[in-house]
Amino acid sequence: MTLKTARGTLALLELEDSAPDVLFARLPGATAPLWPDVRSGFMYAMQEHDFGSTPLEPAPTARLQAWLRLGRALLPSRWDARRVRSQRSAVFLVSGVTVHRNDGKLRNWLVSDFVDQFPGVSAVLQWGDVGSPEPAFPLTRTLDPMVTRAAGYARLSPRRVDPRSVHRLIREFAARLDERITGEQIDAIASSAVYSASISAHVESQFSRVLDRLSPRVAVMEDASYGGRAALVTIMKARGILIAEPQHGWIGPTHGAYNFGAAMHEPELFATLPDELLTFGEYWSEGLRHPARLIAIGKPHLEAMSSHAPSWHEREREVLLVSSVADPAEMTKFGLALRSALPKEWRIRFRPHPSERASVESRYGGMLRDPGIVLDEYSDVYESLAAARGVVGVASTVLFEALEMGCRVFVKESPYSEYYTGELFGPRVEDASDIRRIARMLIHNESWESRRAPEEIWKRRSAENFRLWMESRLHGLG
Repeated sequence: MTLKTARGTLALLELEDSAPDVLFARLPGATAPLWPDVRSGFMYAMQEHDFGSTPLEPAPTARLQAWLRLGRALLPSRWDARRVRSQRSAVFLVSGVTVHRNDGKLRNWLVSDFVDQFPGVSAVLQWGDVGSPEPAFPLTRTLDPMVTRAAGYARLSPRRVDPRSVHRLIREFAARLDERITGEQIDAIASSAVYSASISAHVESQFSRVLDRLSPRVAVMEDASYGGRAALVTIMKARGILIAEPQHGWIGPTHGAYNFGAAMHEPELFATLPDELLTFGEYWSEGLRHPARLIAIGKPHLEAMSSHAPSWHEREREVLLVSSVADPAEMTKFGLALRSALPKEWRIRFRPHPSERASVESRYGGMLRDPGIVLDEYSDVYESLAAARGVVGVASTVLFEALEMGCRVFVKESPYSEYYTGELFGPRVEDASDIRRIARMLIHNESWESRRAPEEIWKRRSAENFRLWMESRLHGLG
């Protein structure tokens, strides 16, 4: 693919290629240098300037809620990761967000098909809560109480973290990166770094105890390239545990979390990154600058769902509109215009980004009040895709998944287009005439036959690919 690289990502690469000593600086007593821990903060800050965004307001946490959460973390719970006692050769570290309901239980679409290949030697540890509904894989435990306890312990025996030292380093990083980074963004990154440093020793101590009990040889870790848990990656690699990250969404040459300069190839900083990156297909590796070994595996859940999806002509007259997060007002305007261009028997199903679910009414209420536009309630996006004839979006992995699910895919023109989709999906939708073109193609082009995406995008026999990969790693053949 020939995709452009965003200015912010180029700034990260240029800084790391110059490899100044400051990138290797550590706070006193820290397990890893500070740079990997704050790198994503700078990545997101520069994305705001590169593409613009309407940031989501974080939900406030009341003091009483914080104390109740700490109390729950101190009480015995069968879901707590510290209760794991059995040794497991393979541990899967996940966010807990990539889930969908299946037979009344929560199944993780990112790793469950992989875990199913090795149920007797696997454990799933997730950062989010566990318990309602119960996870489909029995040995799923949460690390959330561990972090809560660490914050509580830090209050009782605070580690001496000099905020001035943190702010000084953050300002030096910013000065070498991009003049667009604001003082407000610098302060936010520094505040997060100070908090992380204050609880890190307690988090690392408790996490090490979990590792002592599990004694894994392989860790499949979501988001391992983002750097926010750099110290934990460093601890695992120091124990000889191989770290592999499964691709969970779009990656390419403009994604700051998967493109690194020369400094990140140095042992001290590479120790904070995964050893291997397991991608959906060879397509996703093109143009990446990542020190990890890139291995195409595929996506088993998508492969299974696409094999059972009804044919295009058997589906309801429905279009799935996928949120871009960045501009709710523009998305609302577009959705209403597309609704007007389609006959009444057609329906638009709007799928917000997971981060928007809590605020969907305030962000998209104007669009959802139209009777011809409904909110997509499917927990599994592939159920949504299997029901749709057309999919319209901006820069979502769902567009690539829609190809595999047999949908007609249309990309709305945006500041993201040249960086995320290019010309893969044909002419982009720019104005009202293009909206009418979409409507005509969906209504009148009955001769169109759905087709699967190229194997370069979605590698086939993904479950078998993972099984062979894991067997080789567990037996030291990789």
